Amino acid sequence: MRARSGLLLSAVVAVGAWGCDEARSPATGPAPSYIVNGANTGSAYPAVGALLFDYNRDGVVDGDDELCTGSLIAPTVFLTAAHCVYPDSYTPAGSQFYVSFEPDLYASPLTYITATGYVWDPAYGHDQADLRDLAVILLPGGSTDGITPVRLPAAGILDALRAKGGLNGRLFVNVGYGTSATRTGVPGFPYDGRRKSSRSGFMALQPTWLGLLMNTMATGEGGDCYGDSGGPKFLDGDASTIYATVTSGDSPCRATTWDWRLDTPAARAFLGRFVALP
Repeated sequence: MRARSGLLLSAVVAVGAWGCDEARSPATGPAPSYIVNGANTGSAYPAVGALLFDYNRDGVVDGDDELCTGSLIAPTVFLTAAHCVYPDSYTPAGSQFYVSFEPDLYASPLTYITATGYVWDPAYGHDQADLRDLAVILLPGGSTDGITPVRLPAAGILDALRAKGGLNGRLFVNVGYGTSATRTGVPGFPYDGRRKSSRSGFMALQPTWLGLLMNTMATGEGGDCYGDSGGPKFLDGDASTIYATVTSGDSPCRATTWDWRLDTPAARAFLGRFVALP
């Protein structure tokens, strides 16, 4: 889900879920565990990075500039969500974006890469049932040396797994820089700028959506929240391949998350413009 500075905003988007244009708010309620019941990744998941935007026009300084999450899928291609870069009052057309792979965005000095451009799926937002919520951030050659990109999934792999019963009871891994969510009482969304991971159980597969459970009180697992938009979903036990990216979830970040599948013909048609597909 996308993080925003300033007032708390909400927008209804796909499949009856709440959208991700939500801001951070002060922590309330029980002590948090970030990304929603998650843990610091440290050096794990090095290809997962933060999409940064200079909100206050004072330079990219630290985690206050975190906008979304994404993944390096080729040495010069960073995958995130279209709604993270689509022009609006926060990020007007032609905005300059940045990417950092630091596990802690408040580490000093913060290292980041200045993007050379960005492209969102031109069909994004035209059809809520086929949202096409994908975008790529283009990076300079040589800027990600030493980072191994993650792989995209084979065509239709989630359908094939479901047909064999291979998704029943499976856990997916969420990785991102977004806020956490308090589990009871008045919703609170604490944030510390660190890359974290958690796990969510499989709930449903739709033609374009992967639905995961993030009711931590019921499952004991975790989920994602504001600022995790565009972040990857890995199958537990395989950190090399991403199967979907975060698009939306319920507004308190307590129940479900809906993620945009990367193994569909539409997703592959867009991504194939920028990377070699498996």
